[in-house]
Amino acid sequence: MRNWLFHPVLFYPLVLAAAVGIIAFSLKPQSWPREPAPVAAALADGALIFSGSGFDAPAAGPEQDLYVVRDFLGRAQALRIAQKPGQPPPTPAEQGARLLLTPDQAALLEDRPVTIEVTYSPLPVNAADALAVSLQGIAPAEWISQPAPPQTGTLRFDLPPQFAVDAIGLRALSAGEDQAYGLEITRVRVVPQGS
Repeated sequence: MRNWLFHPVLFYPLVLAAAVGIIAFSLKPQSWPREPAPVAAALADGALIFSGSGFDAPAAGPEQDLYVVRDFLGRAQALRIAQKPGQPPPTPAEQGARLLLTPDQAALLEDRPVTIEVTYSPLPVNAADALAVSLQGIAPAEWISQPAPPQTGTLRFDLPPQFAVDAIGLRALSAGEDQAYGLEITRVRVVPQGS
């Protein structure tokens, strides 16, 4: 006795639809890069905290490789940045990898010194030697850098005030020039100082 499901008029279109679905799903469209856009950070005790979904749509500079680590459903988990080979230290005109701020977040940081704490993990292969951070706005960026020891840790940066703030700049630094060297950033905490 034959099953109606195996009739060629039904069976072949169903197999074709299943194959197309499997191929489309294997391309992981949920993990494709997104257009750079401001992402709302969590607000806790007057500090902006970027983690997880806060890394969803960063902007990449030309001197930096950027990759957003995502889970199976496409939700952002961490941010990997790497200095491209042969790049000099950042200049005031450089933007690096940028976490774009919403207008409300930017207003909290406007014309105020800030403390930025970056929690990172070194990459298992070719980890960067240092990390530079800047507050991006209308004036040239002032990059502050610190060595990044080869173990998970948190680096603290004290940055001067900036006008028309629109982003936090991040830049991996390395003396190596043969390949890209980077870090995985798991959390960025931005604390405005004074008033």
